[in-house]
Amino acid sequence: MNFNAVLAVFKRNLASYFGSPSGYVFICAFLLASGLAAFWPQEFFDSNLANLDQLNRFLPLIFLGFIPAITMSVWADERRQGTDELLLTLPGSDLDVVIGKYLGAVAIFTVSLFFSFLANMYVLSDLGSPDIGLLFSTYVGYWFVGLSMLGIGMVASFLTPNLTVAFILGVAFNAPIALLGDWQWGISENFLDFSRGIISISGIGFFLGLACAMLYLCSVLIGRRHWAGGPSGTSRSIHHSVRTLATIMIALSVTMFFRNNDFIRLDATDEKLSTPSDGSLALIDSIEKENGAIEIEAFVSPADAMPESYVQTRIN
Repeated sequence: MNFNAVLAVFKRNLASYFGSPSGYVFICAFLLASGLAAFWPQEFFDSNLANLDQLNRFLPLIFLGFIPAITMSVWADERRQGTDELLLTLPGSDLDVVIGKYLGAVAIFTVSLFFSFLANMYVLSDLGSPDIGLLFSTYVGYWFVGLSMLGIGMVASFLTPNLTVAFILGVAFNAPIALLGDWQWGISENFLDFSRGIISISGIGFFLGLACAMLYLCSVLIGRRHWAGGPSGTSRSIHHSVRTLATIMIALSVTMFFRNNDFIRLDATDEKLSTPSDGSLALIDSIEKENGAIEIEAFVSPADAMPESYVQTRIN
């Protein structure tokens, strides 16, 4: 890997984004959308909890609009301006170009996420006493979600020289993992640990594996110019298609392995809410040594005896 080439592409992509007023517009729109989703609906105040549970529900939809706005110009703009061939003359490999552009997109996303963290932290601190560790793990989860969606969005940008089409394709390609909440390969399912204050290797593995698979696909797409239309073009296309599918299968297999062997689970909450205390562990051991049965007695108020705004509240 040529780090100088990666750095040159990274700086170029970063300067291009922040050199345009539209870049700042997208960031401000993201901050506004995340702020409204976190605090505007009445459910936030009904729950009486200084956390981002409400934002977590809307996050996939927000990212579905914001991430393609970052990635749509990563390669489509180069092709539209005719600078793609010039870029590929850098003394580096195709993978160097892909990594440089990806890191540039990640930097833009990270800056946006950092300002969102500061804004939400300020509001939550003003309204209550937030769990700093929980907020940190939540934003770590947001960051890893973004890494995977940026990779998918870059694939969309490589397919067309039109910015609008690149944005639409980015939304379409990210929609399955963003909208299918209960799907085991969706964002919500793999983000669940982060939202509870747990940084787990299974969640990290899924998002990083997906990002790596998409970056490999990007390198294949950018490398097509070397063999497309040649005598071995068809066989090379089949070869790289099989390798891409194998890369995706490896990423999914690694994710499944870590789900079944989640040996790294860091409880980031201030009070270690997801870590059983010694007394709890001793109680569980004593129950298992007896008959293993647990009787739970719950007292639930009837719906007509509760304020209407609390009737739909189930998570507290």
